[in-house]
Amino acid sequence: MKTTNEIKCAKCGSTQFTSNKKGFSGVKALGGAVLTGGIGLLAGTHGSGKIKITCLSCGHSFKPGQDKDSQEARLAETKEKWAEFGKIAKKPVVKYILTALGIFAAIFVLMMIIVLIAFS
Repeated sequence: MKTTNEIKCAKCGSTQFTSNKKGFSGVKALGGAVLTGGIGLLAGTHGSGKIKITCLSCGHSFKPGQDKDSQEARLAETKEKWAEFGKIAKKPVVKYILTALGIFAAIFVLMMIIVLIAFS
C-alpha cells in the first residue's frame, strides 16, 4: 500500500485546494424556526465547525479522508479482506457449512411460502 502526504482531488487529480470550516446556516435556522418555533433556530448550527476541502481546479468539495489516495487505500484494503475471505471460503469444512446454510435457508423460505399460502 502506498502512502503519501500529498492530497489529490478524487475528481480531477489536482493538488491545489482551499479548506475552511462550515459556519452557521441561515437556511437551516429558518426551516427549523418555521417547523418548531424559536428553538428551531438552533438547527442553523447543525454541521458547523466541520472542515470542507474545495479543489481550486474543478470546484469539487469533499471532507478530509475522501481524497483520491485515501479512497484508493480503502479500496485496496477491502480487496485484501475479500481475498482473505475467499481463501477461507474455499476450505472444505467451510464449503460444507456454507452449503448447509444455503440449503437450510432455501427450505425455510419454501416452508414460509407454504404457510402463507395455507393461511391465505
